Amino acid sequence: MLKNKAIPLYYQIETILRKRILSGEWGPLTCIPTEDQLGKEYGVSRVTIRQTLGLLEREGLVIRMRGKGTFVSEKAKACVPTKLTGSMNELILMGIQTSTKMIDFKWTQAPHNVKERLKLEEDSQVLRIERIRLVDDSPFSYVINYLPEEIGKRIQEQDVSVKPMMKVLEDDLGIRPNEADQTIEATIADAHVAPLLDICVGDPLLKVERTLFNKAKIPIDVVFVLYRADKYSFSVKLKRAPSKSAATWRAV
Repeated sequence: MLKNKAIPLYYQIETILRKRILSGEWGPLTCIPTEDQLGKEYGVSRVTIRQTLGLLEREGLVIRMRGKGTFVSEKAKACVPTKLTGSMNELILMGIQTSTKMIDFKWTQAPHNVKERLKLEEDSQVLRIERIRLVDDSPFSYVINYLPEEIGKRIQEQDVSVKPMMKVLEDDLGIRPNEADQTIEATIADAHVAPLLDICVGDPLLKVERTLFNKAKIPIDVVFVLYRADKYSFSVKLKRAPSKSAATWRAV
């Protein structure tokens, strides 16, 4: 059953059905369940299901054929989520394999949480870079970088338009990110981010907040990323740590 009353039911179901198509659960030319079957499965009316299928049809993901049913379009290809283990090398690699669309590049006063992470003075200015990252010309993630003045003043807009920030820092500025603090949580798309990522308001996102440090453990970059939940997964390998009492696990 769908429980989020703040988001229209047909939007919620459209998100679920889109994921089932793009994940490959329903392959091209597959006949999906009928309106009655989907209505019973999600506890909604046929009218709501019809609205949902209309959205998917406009996206080119399904084809509705009178008297025959609704079929997954041949144009709908399965989307294999980009997998990230959390290593610094894979963060760099992900940037190389994707392209970037610049949204904003400006100097601004550091927000309070950024100020704390970068250990800046009260009225410090930071370079704020807002971008969309794309995979196969399709929006994949929404990224905001905050860089302290001594680093930001050495960065050119054209550089971060064609190269990932990690490569700019290391190759162009000679600053090698050595470690990072990172948090991950679930969130939903708001009215600003949804159109940029080509999704609906309320669609699920994976939120990542990351602070990069150099070898001297000085913070050099604060990054906020929103990943489309249908195109990204995070994986980490766990190893059982020796313990005489309860079992514990650690990331490796």
